Amino acid sequence: MPSTVYLSTVQQYLTRYGMTTYIILGNIGLLLNIAIFIWPAYRRNPCSIYILAASFCGLIGLNISAVPVVYALDNTNPVTASLFFCQFQFYFRHSFNQMMRTYFIFACIDRYAGQIKI
Repeated sequence: MPSTVYLSTVQQYLTRYGMTTYIILGNIGLLLNIAIFIWPAYRRNPCSIYILAASFCGLIGLNISAVPVVYALDNTNPVTASLFFCQFQFYFRHSFNQMMRTYFIFACIDRYAGQIKI
């Protein structure tokens, strides 16, 4: 078996099982995050609101970016088959992932600003 065929097979297995595990564990973690921070006791704190928003953005960003990669292993790749889907996925993947990072930065700034004694 040539090494290029072997590497291609290994890549497919890693994508199929590794990415699927990544998607499942990521969705479970983000949904648990949302379930915890949606409680009224946590919603009084602005930092919790930022983490809740980051969790929503992470959930959407994870599913927009990783699910089509696993789907493309057995079916036609929607990113290469449709210009609209390619642009849609590229824009929303980067938008939601950047919003998630921004909300975490806001949460850090909020915690830091709450500790400053003037």
